[in-house]
Amino acid sequence: MAQLDRAAKRLQSALDNLERVVESRTAGAGEAELREALEAAQRENSALQDAADAVATRLDKTITRLKATLES
Repeated sequence: MAQLDRAAKRLQSALDNLERVVESRTAGAGEAELREALEAAQRENSALQDAADAVATRLDKTITRLKATLES
């Protein structure tokens, strides 16, 4: 669960970054800065998706093992 908690925190961080991008756009930030912030958020989102996939795979394996143990 600790890995899931870390993934949730990283997701929140990515969302916070996106909010900052939107705020900076309305504050007149340059297009290059916006692109850079968006790309950083996209990279973070990709990493979070990878972590979530890994957690889901591990949970599925654990559930399968638990079911097999309970059935024997």
